[in-house]
Amino acid sequence: MDQRQLSSFVTLAEELHFVRAAARLGVTQPALSQQIAKLEESLSVRLFERTKRRVALTDAGRVFLADALTILRQFEQAAMGARRAAKGQIGRLTIGFVEASPFNVLPRLVSRLSRELPEVSLVLQEMVTEEQVEALRSGRIDVGLLRPMFNEPGFGKLPLLRENYLVALPASHPLAEADSVPLSALREERFIVTPARKRRYVEGRFRAAFKRAGFEPQVAQEVNQLHTIIGLVGGGIGVALVPQSISRLDLEGVVYRPLQDDDSPVAELAAAWSLNRETPVLRRFLAIARAALVDSG
Repeated sequence: MDQRQLSSFVTLAEELHFVRAAARLGVTQPALSQQIAKLEESLSVRLFERTKRRVALTDAGRVFLADALTILRQFEQAAMGARRAAKGQIGRLTIGFVEASPFNVLPRLVSRLSRELPEVSLVLQEMVTEEQVEALRSGRIDVGLLRPMFNEPGFGKLPLLRENYLVALPASHPLAEADSVPLSALREERFIVTPARKRRYVEGRFRAAFKRAGFEPQVAQEVNQLHTIIGLVGGGIGVALVPQSISRLDLEGVVYRPLQDDDSPVAELAAAWSLNRETPVLRRFLAIARAALVDSG
């Protein structure tokens, strides 16, 4: 039994006329008769009563018709699902992201994905860049939103964001009223930072600037989360260097000031993926990401 035999049966059951059914199917009448005969042989039942004047369904044929219609609908649904999956319209996408991305590109991308691909299931996993690179290698995530601090063969990369760093200060700090802050003015400050494995990127960005300023930052506290850093700044525990988008954390008692141009490196964010694991859903994500970049100017 195959789909062609089922379609032939259903069409004949609807028309109850071999000539009209054959015309609808685009086949000859003998070819249609042959398909029906093969189907009846495979089922070992007669589906139609045939005379020179009329064609009628048998009791077995009437029962089989309801099931045949269900099977054909399920087949069409399965075929439609396969076609939509091949176009990246349904499926699953696992996205790794660094902690700063929810303050900039991640909400915009997730919103567009949910709107344009509502049947794609999104799984979001926060990871530092090193963890994302390993997860991309092993296939545990499909795409990473990370800091471009690696040169991995076999990876695609799409730049998403460039932004300056700011210094977060307690509102009562003498520098809070300054238009911009030279890094050298922070020589005596104590810095609130993330643990070493999370701050490799920012340390790399500021290494040359601290060298020019002639000091190494003193660490007041190490904490895991950016919002905790900003909260401690507001509590007067120290100062922090953060990407500009973090200034959206508008906490009481905290002000953000730009660094002077020579002291202000750029924070970058990129999408990365394994070129060996490009799925239709991933390609749709990248197209949406590129469109979001164009729309954001």
